[in-house]
Amino acid sequence: MSAYTYSHIKPTIEDAAALVSLGREMHEESSYSDLKFSPKRVLETFNWYLNDEDKTAIIARKGDKPVGLYAGYTAPYYFSQEKVANDVAWFVTKPLRGTRVGLRLLDMFEEWALGKGVSEVRLGFTTDINPEAFDRLMKKRGYDPLGRNYRLEKKNEKHIS
Repeated sequence: MSAYTYSHIKPTIEDAAALVSLGREMHEESSYSDLKFSPKRVLETFNWYLNDEDKTAIIARKGDKPVGLYAGYTAPYYFSQEKVANDVAWFVTKPLRGTRVGLRLLDMFEEWALGKGVSEVRLGFTTDINPEAFDRLMKKRGYDPLGRNYRLEKKNEKHIS
């Protein structure tokens, strides 16, 4: 038996607390850490996930402790009736990176998305947490790198002419 449990979120106090806890931890170590963290916004966002069959969020726990999160959605492309699955958040707490926790979360998302009839799964990477390991893992799983992410911060005024 696995020491970890995985479940799609439910409207419970425990899941709400887990989402805020994991969201805060991901925020603190990511490229988003300069932005103000809002627990209220986390709960508003995931409330949408509870009420939309084209969105899902999965929490991994070790006992009662939340240790990982995967959230994503499916939608038609803006130019086609075919559907694509995209991620919104994929996070595993530091002590459990390199274990199967993150892989199991991704497995469950891919399974859910393929069950929704998507043509492909597309994952983004904007947190900048261990990019080399992320790249190796995605390639090992058969994902192809596409495009790049760029950020223009409000404080960066070089773009003003």
